[in-house]
This record gives sequence, structure tokens and C-alpha cells, in this order.
Amino acid sequence: MRGGIFCFVVISIITFCCSHDRKTWSETTETDSSPWVVCATVPVAEKTWRWNWASWDQEKIVSFGSYQYTVFWDAEGVFVLARRNLKDNTVQLVRVPDWKLSADDAHRNTCLGISEADGRLHFSWDHHNNRLNYSRTRAGFLTQPPERITADDIEPRQSLAEGRIPAARVTYPRFLNDSKGNLFLFYREGGSGNGDNYLWRYNPANGGWTMVGHIFSSRGTYAPWNNSLSRNAYFHDLLFDKNNRFHATWVYREVAETWASNHDLHYAYSDDGGRTWLNNSGEKIADMGANDPIEFDDTGIVVRPIPVYSWLMNAGCMALDSHGRPHVMTFKLPEPRQPDQLKHDPPGLIRQDLRFVHYWRADDGTWRGGEPIEVGIPGEAVARGNIVFDPGDTLYFYWADRRDGRFRSLEAHAADQWQSWRMYPLLDGDMTGLDASKHDRRRWTREGVLSFTACLGD
Repeated sequence: MRGGIFCFVVISIITFCCSHDRKTWSETTETDSSPWVVCATVPVAEKTWRWNWASWDQEKIVSFGSYQYTVFWDAEGVFVLARRNLKDNTVQLVRVPDWKLSADDAHRNTCLGISEADGRLHFSWDHHNNRLNYSRTRAGFLTQPPERITADDIEPRQSLAEGRIPAARVTYPRFLNDSKGNLFLFYREGGSGNGDNYLWRYNPANGGWTMVGHIFSSRGTYAPWNNSLSRNAYFHDLLFDKNNRFHATWVYREVAETWASNHDLHYAYSDDGGRTWLNNSGEKIADMGANDPIEFDDTGIVVRPIPVYSWLMNAGCMALDSHGRPHVMTFKLPEPRQPDQLKHDPPGLIRQDLRFVHYWRADDGTWRGGEPIEVGIPGEAVARGNIVFDPGDTLYFYWADRRDGRFRSLEAHAADQWQSWRMYPLLDGDMTGLDASKHDRRRWTREGVLSFTACLGD
């Protein structure tokens, strides 16, 4: 385990940077001289596990009322809930000793969700092809917050549905809300290169979960990768827009052994909470009621062909602009290249040519962008990050530079369809991160304040 101070970092409208040996809550506001100004850096814990973020942590930090919440692994690998008072920045922690990190494995994320109707926080933790871990707080925890939080506020580990065979090989769970506040849980069952994805919906009236369906299937034959017979989908976030359209973008991965097998940008959407799905042209391709999931052979889901050996990164990020248009940021090679010896990661001569790319869906349904973003960012610096939009649809993408772990930001504007980019450090000071932490979406929407967790270096 590695040490450091875990904090929450909160920023407002343009750039930030963070560090990875201590974590921080910090806040910024927009000024004329700098796009971001740090408003607060709030320490949470002196020592934490080496990894407290993941690209699939869609909801890692959430706010409700006067409080903000996050979860993390402490230095002993114990699950911790943190609550920050937004009025005075005081922080309370609750450790759950029975919920322990079972392996020194960066895939084993922590995540949380909100069901506003019954005032609960929901938790899932510690997965890499193992039985689903799920729990929640008591009802009213959010809507009638206690003066002090304690372990008694958190219910024991439990099943999603009584009498149902529990999911046994879960990885990458994430909670998400639709525009009406309904809570969903999404996860993969199976492994990298051979996994299926399932969606559940929470019912606050009875505290139960109902499976929406088997959304993504691993089936199909992909000729360019030795006629591969199975795969899994890796997602760039899953988001509902203000009209409650459910957007999904993803890449397929053919084998676990290497991300050289990632290929193509895919897109589908649902207008009924995930029960039926349409391709980019609006044609129905999946129906949960008919046990018909989205799968490789469905027509119209590939919106930008990207061949294998492009070293296309999986699990990038997605955001929706003010018109509900999806935008994806990831990275890849400008042209595919096969190494002399195939391994999980590309060799240095290939890595140095990786470049960030931005794709977005125009109002007519065409997908645009994809050109390498060339603003002096060497391939060794690229990493997964996160996107936010301001009210004028200026795009801010932030990530932790892999050379030194410091957060940097890219900025582009709607006026030229996000074609011109500038880069700057996100925050001044000794902050670094492994992968950029996801932000508090509620607070960004409500206040224009960007909140995220980060580590402050010693």
C-alpha cells in the first residue's frame, strides 16, 4: 500500500491539476487571468491505498443538499465513506472493516450512487470477476442527514434481488441516474475479451432492484482478429440527457492479453430507460423484452471505423453538450502499427506516437472529429481523463500526464466545432494523479463548480 493525503479537489469552469500521493478536495472559480482558480483544498485522509480512481468510476463523488460524498480505500485497504460539509469544509469518515480490498489490483474500484426519492447512498466495491458486492445507507440518510455519520447508517452487504442467482463474475460496476433521478446499476459479467453487460433499475418505493436486461452480448465473429468469437464492450461513460435519452459509446476488445485488439467507435441510444436500443440511424437493434441484446453483428453501431493495432484506448470518457450531443475523448495511433512482439501495452516506439482524439455526434447524426490533437503533447503523456462543458459548450478535457502524474487540460470551443485546442496546467502546485478522477456531476450542473478527488504529493 502507498501513503498520501486523500482529499477532494473542486474546481470551477476551466483547468485543474492534481497529485497522487495525497488526495484533495479543491475548488476553483473562473477569472480573467486563468481559466481555473483553486477555491479550497480539503484534506480527507493522511494515508490511502495507491489507487483510488478508475476510468470506469462514473460516479466517484456526489453532492446532495449541503454535503458532498466520496468513497475510497484507506492505507489498509478498508472501504471508507467520506462526507464533506460544503458550508464549512469539515469532513467525517466512516470505515467499514468488513469491506476490504481483496487483492492489490487496480481494477477493484469503489463507486457510489444516489436514490433521491428514498434518500439513500448506494455502494459497490472490490470487483475483478467476482461475486457482486452491494450495499446502501439507511433510508433518509441524504434527505435527513445526521449530525454525525456512523457505521450504523450503512446497511450490511446484500443481494440485489432475493431468490435470484447472484452475479458471480462482476467487474466495473457503475451507478448512474436518468434525468428524472431514477437510479441504475450497470456492470460486466465475464472477463476482458469475453464479457456481457447487464443493467438494473432501483425502485425506491420498495427498496428493490429489477433487472432491465442483458444489454450487451459478447457474441459474434470478428475476422480481422483471427476470427475472434467473443469480445467485451468498454464504455466511455453512460449518460442520460435532459430529455432522458440514454447514450452509450464504446469500443470492442477481442482479447484480454492486449489492447491492440480494441477496435472501432460504437454508438447506440435508448429512449425507454434501456429496454430497447436504436443504432445511430434510429433503427431498432435490441429489445430486452425479447432477450435481444446489442451485439457485434448489429447494423449501424460502428460510427467511426478504427482498425485493430491502432492501440485505441478503451474506457475513455464521454460528456454531453448543451444540445445533448455526445462527445468522446480517448487516444490512439494516427495509423495502425503492429509491433514485432505483441504484449499487453505498446512498446515505447509505438507509445510515443499515441495522440488524443475527440469525436462528437452532430445534429444530423454524423460523427465528426478524430484528427490527432497536436498541441505539443508527446505520446508518453497521454492517459485517460474526463470531460466537462461550460454553458457555452466550451469543452474542457483534463488528465494526469503519465510522465509526471500532474494534471493538465485541453480546451476547445463550439464556435469552430472544437477544432482548435490549447493546453495548460490544470492546477499549480504539487498534485499528481494516475487516472483523472471523475467529477461531481450534480455540483457542476448546479453551481458550475468542478469537484474531484486527487492526491497531493509529499
